[in-house]
Amino acid sequence: MRALNKKVITLACATCLTVGMGAVAYADTVDLGYGMYGSTSPAVKAVEVMYVPTDAKLRNNEQNQMLFAANKESLSSINTVLKMHYSVPFEPVKGDVLDGFSYYQLQGTNEQGHHTGYLLVVDYPKNAIDQAIKIDKTVLEKGSDADKAKLKNSVSKHVDAYSKDTAQQRLASLPGDTVEGAKLAKAVKAINDSIPAHINGTVDKLLAVDKKASAKDKEAISTFTGFMAKQLSVDATHVAYQPVQTRYGTAVTGDVRGAVGFDGFRNSFALIGYAIPADKGLSLQFLYSDDSSYDYWTNELKHMYQTQSLKGGK
Repeated sequence: MRALNKKVITLACATCLTVGMGAVAYADTVDLGYGMYGSTSPAVKAVEVMYVPTDAKLRNNEQNQMLFAANKESLSSINTVLKMHYSVPFEPVKGDVLDGFSYYQLQGTNEQGHHTGYLLVVDYPKNAIDQAIKIDKTVLEKGSDADKAKLKNSVSKHVDAYSKDTAQQRLASLPGDTVEGAKLAKAVKAINDSIPAHINGTVDKLLAVDKKASAKDKEAISTFTGFMAKQLSVDATHVAYQPVQTRYGTAVTGDVRGAVGFDGFRNSFALIGYAIPADKGLSLQFLYSDDSSYDYWTNELKHMYQTQSLKGGK
């Protein structure tokens, strides 16, 4: 009888342990680049959609090819845009402008319902940031008044080259700001008023250097683009940013809550971003979701980054 009781107790303990382990929810890990990893709360599931590590030793051949193609396309786009938007000549941007990137779908549920978010991580190397600083400086020194007007917050006024310490000091000195109400409505109206001209101007410049399209095709594309641009609108109800302390060091976080409209249809959204300096570069992370899930994902990211507010500067 004593032996039977011992077997029953052993079986019961094993059953409880098995059931208990099965009931425990484990956190998922997301790669933020440059050796930084984030752990979701146990209630949030992270599914990897696309992943190219910043550490070359962790990349396979397919990921290397993806990064090579992304850098090639990015270099071409950047150099084309620079020629289009500035009158001053630049030396072409060279080297890698991306060190890695990743894209995750996040899902979680609470008493308000089910929430889905999409986390995009883009990692920019020191080389790319230094070239951007040099371009800013060239515009301020040699550009026209119109060129200079496009650089309202030039980084080159404050730093000559990127370093983690310098970036953290600059971010920590940010005063932080929140824009809502009438002030934001005025800014949104100005953006919507400028959308058609901006889109049409960009398309016309691209068509002007297109040697393959006929004059008739260019006219048709320009007309169609002009019509579509008039249907597009944006809205925002809240824009904010502030310096913060995270488990990875000093950073800045910001968010935009609003909607995109097209021909009467309206899609609300929330975008929450973090910029985190690292020794080898800067990691930018953006979480996109429906606006109704804004509070849920704000709290989740605060948990993941162990975010604490900083007073900031003036």
